[in-house]
Amino acid sequence: MSSDRTKVGVLPVPDDGDQDLDGKTDLQRRIIVVYVVMTTFSSMILGLRLYTRIFIRRLTGLDDVLVVLSWLGCVAWLVICFEAFKYGFGQHLWNVTVEQLQVYTKMLVGIMVVYVWTPALAKLSLLALYYRLNPDSKIRSCIYTLTGLVSGYSLAITIVAAGPCNPQYHSDQKCLTDLNLFMACINIITDFLILCLPVPMLRALQLPMKQKVLLGFVFALGSGVVVISTVRIIYVYSMISNPDSTYNIAKACIFSTIELNGGVICACGALLKPFIQRHMPWILSLSSRNGSGNRFRVRKFKMFRKHSNGGKFELRSTNAEKNARKQASNKLNRQIEVTRSYTVRDSKTAKDNGDSMDDLFAPTAGWNGGR
Repeated sequence: MSSDRTKVGVLPVPDDGDQDLDGKTDLQRRIIVVYVVMTTFSSMILGLRLYTRIFIRRLTGLDDVLVVLSWLGCVAWLVICFEAFKYGFGQHLWNVTVEQLQVYTKMLVGIMVVYVWTPALAKLSLLALYYRLNPDSKIRSCIYTLTGLVSGYSLAITIVAAGPCNPQYHSDQKCLTDLNLFMACINIITDFLILCLPVPMLRALQLPMKQKVLLGFVFALGSGVVVISTVRIIYVYSMISNPDSTYNIAKACIFSTIELNGGVICACGALLKPFIQRHMPWILSLSSRNGSGNRFRVRKFKMFRKHSNGGKFELRSTNAEKNARKQASNKLNRQIEVTRSYTVRDSKTAKDNGDSMDDLFAPTAGWNGGR
């Protein structure tokens, strides 16, 4: 029910719809919840990354600058979408006046530009990280190619959105919808390629289980971003034949918010191992603790040996086993004569926080691609 009878919506009210030109829709309320939750979560993860890089590792790089810029894009996305509520974003077109729609179309270009460059900066941050960690020429050639691809299509989409597809000058919605479909598809492709890029590096390393679990979590985040981008295509495709653009675009933007902030979270999560080592070491010790517990139980039950000819058990002394091993070790030491000793200086300085993800991707011995 409208609170102002003098206002007229852009579209006529359908038979199954109600006109309310001043109230908030359920979609707008859902947008507020999703936007605030995701932006808060990505802000927390970014804060942990910056703390890790500045105060624990005492090392920053271009990848840190790029991921901060991507996070600023997430904040700008939240602000501009909330501001667009006043001009019909998240409302049905029969609840949007012509005056509101004119302002909304101007803001739509800004929404498009923010959506293009926010994930692009997160991808460039990951590529800068891979470049810093791995000197292999083949990997760096792939990094150069992906960097040019991401930068190129982001710039091209920006130019097209501000020019030929600008809704302020062209009323044809199909151009903007096709541009959204292209952007969604190219994002999925580049997300998948960047996700697969470090796989050859990791396959060349022999990693303990706890590091495999952490890496699996990071890769799962990246896969989740790809899935969200795929789901978003469905909503973008539904906009082709539906004139209620202000409502449908807002529905698609819910998934866009998860996609944008998920990219920041994924880019930051790969570098949180030193933070976990210092402040939450129990996470890294879970797998090793389970393994040591299993070994303890095996040694414990080896004290009991069952005779093959009856139901009796033989109780063996662990002290006797230890003494036997000690005597064997002493005997071996007496047979070894040291004729010359050397002092070896390690070029890598040990740090109080242990190895980081840098060491994980690029160990001291160097990665040669399995050659």
